[in-house]
Amino acid sequence: QKPQTPPISPCILLICILPMDHLKQVRIALRDAPPARYIPTESPYIVCSQLPSHWRCNKSLPEAFVVLLLIPIPDGTQVSVSAGNEENTHGEVRNATAVVRNQMAKFSDLRFVGKSGRGKSFHLTITVHSTPMHVGVINRAIKVTVDGPRDPRSKRELAMPAMPTTIPLPQNILSSAINFMPFYPPFITHSIPINSMPPTPIISSRKRRSSTSDYKSNSSPEDTPPKIWRPF
Repeated sequence: QKPQTPPISPCILLICILPMDHLKQVRIALRDAPPARYIPTESPYIVCSQLPSHWRCNKSLPEAFVVLLLIPIPDGTQVSVSAGNEENTHGEVRNATAVVRNQMAKFSDLRFVGKSGRGKSFHLTITVHSTPMHVGVINRAIKVTVDGPRDPRSKRELAMPAMPTTIPLPQNILSSAINFMPFYPPFITHSIPINSMPPTPIISSRKRRSSTSDYKSNSSPEDTPPKIWRPF
């Protein structure tokens, strides 16, 4: 009897079938990327892009979430993302599946709908549905709340514009000095003759009663009658 040959490992088959150019491109992308662009997972074969530490629920991420695979994975393999913690074990995640292409899985519109809870963050699980299956976990990957990140109270107070102490005036008013001077009526430079002023008639407000006994018999009509006080 001929000795049976041991079965060939699927990883060896993948290495023989897949070209190594894709892995080389992934390594070059990791080398040229900024330090905070990609972060490792608990699996040595899975690397993903950095998520914001705090985000609003059901809101698109600022950049597409990308998963890089450091071992040969055939194109078309499905990759899924799930989130959970002690308070919310199965946080809802939308658009949580992507397909591997050239050792990369790109999630175009990944959204975290479930809330992680007050003061808590989600643990992220990345599953590569290959044979064998690979799983990468990121502890405390993202905090998801209803309002999302907000500035501290001190920053909000500093951002408020201060009220002006004086009322701003237009530039033309500030440049003109005559607008700040009080108004005086013009002086009369010519003299006014006194005779030209019309006489002011004096009108008595009360008519004095007179009688014949107030006059003397020998007084002339030109004499002025004496002033006699009368109670009525």
